Amino acid sequence: MPEPLALEILAATVPDHEAAILDMRMDGDLAAALEQFAPDIVAVTALTTEVYAAQAVLATAKAWSQEVFTAVGGYHATLLPEDFCLPSVDAICLGEGELVFPRLIEAVVAGRTLQGVPNLVWRGPDGRFVSSGRLFPPLDMNAIPLPRRDLVAQYRAHYFWLFNKPDSALATGRGCPYRCNFCSVWEFYGGRCAQMSVERVLEELRAVDTTHLTFVDDNFLLNHRRDAALAQAIKAEGIRRRFSMECRTDSIVRHPELVEQWVDVGLEGVLLGLEGVSDRMLKGVNKHNTARTNEEAIRILRANGVLTWCAFMIDPDWTLDDFQALHDYLSRMDIGFMQFTVLTPLPGTQLYRQRKQELLTRDYRCYDTLHAVLPTRLPREEFYRQYALLYLQPRFAPYYDLVRRGRLSMEECRRGFQMLKTMGRWELYLENDPVLGDRAKAPIGGC
Repeated sequence: MPEPLALEILAATVPDHEAAILDMRMDGDLAAALEQFAPDIVAVTALTTEVYAAQAVLATAKAWSQEVFTAVGGYHATLLPEDFCLPSVDAICLGEGELVFPRLIEAVVAGRTLQGVPNLVWRGPDGRFVSSGRLFPPLDMNAIPLPRRDLVAQYRAHYFWLFNKPDSALATGRGCPYRCNFCSVWEFYGGRCAQMSVERVLEELRAVDTTHLTFVDDNFLLNHRRDAALAQAIKAEGIRRRFSMECRTDSIVRHPELVEQWVDVGLEGVLLGLEGVSDRMLKGVNKHNTARTNEEAIRILRANGVLTWCAFMIDPDWTLDDFQALHDYLSRMDIGFMQFTVLTPLPGTQLYRQRKQELLTRDYRCYDTLHAVLPTRLPREEFYRQYALLYLQPRFAPYYDLVRRGRLSMEECRRGFQMLKTMGRWELYLENDPVLGDRAKAPIGGC
């Protein structure tokens, strides 16, 4: 459960206005928040599975007062803005919010037309939605203000990443140069990448007060020169933090010395999107990587004592042999920390466009990467049995090793095992399945 970093940054882009953040994952009393804060503008962000919740928030805000200006942004709204062309929505922000939100607020407060706001879809006086189009202007990440972390101080103790709680998130880069067909990141950023300078990252590190910090860049260690200079600067300044990050395995293999440098300044955990166990699987999702590179990256991280969290994709087209191949791989590589997601054509991605006609539902609640929204080769009950079994064969030694090293408490260890046990209950997946469960009877999502 990461902090809502994007909202914290957007709040910082409008310093002349009073802002509040309601994290509805923990505080769902929207009515009370509206009465207490009495906003002039209500803005939400949403991933695909959160579309209906976001629509409900905007509808509630409009019902509370027709004078409230409502706006929505984020990945789904950018890639499928038509899902928010609703009477309760006044504007849809496309792309990076820092380029849109301040100008939108300025225009709304001044009572001006929204015609001059870039990357915006808005509802005109006649009720019809019009668009200023989508551009990809460069964003100077060094000019991004420090996030308003004070606005979520009441929630801070609940934010975590893997086993680390509380946690703060820091995004030092955006975008990805690769073109994985399941990924919406590069689609959202138009294929562009941007990074903060070393000094700008240090400025934010100095302002964070949690002992653990997660770099949420989609591919940290992408720029080995900057990342090496950053590690050196952190060491020179005497900043002591515990770090986690997400990386591609080829970045690690090309520059293994970076891992040593970052371990020296506090790197503890790395999330690797391995996706598959063979070159065939990796090619199927356009990963532009190899299984051999994945294995070498795991070896490098382990040699440096880094907790290695491995993520795999489960294709609905898998056979029993494919599941067995993954079991064999987990055993051979002795992987103890892992997560499994069902390959899902998220709206706005290449995979979605390629396989749209095969989708079993457009109920966005099913797009949580835990359910198959495509037909399965195995009977669906068997598919979920095999999927759940992946979580029922954990390797306990890595957990107890963390306990022995003081990196993990026994309580955290028990909580982790309970999560694995829950994920291993295959019948739970049937409840929200688009064919077998209650989602099969739900209305079709989208607009």
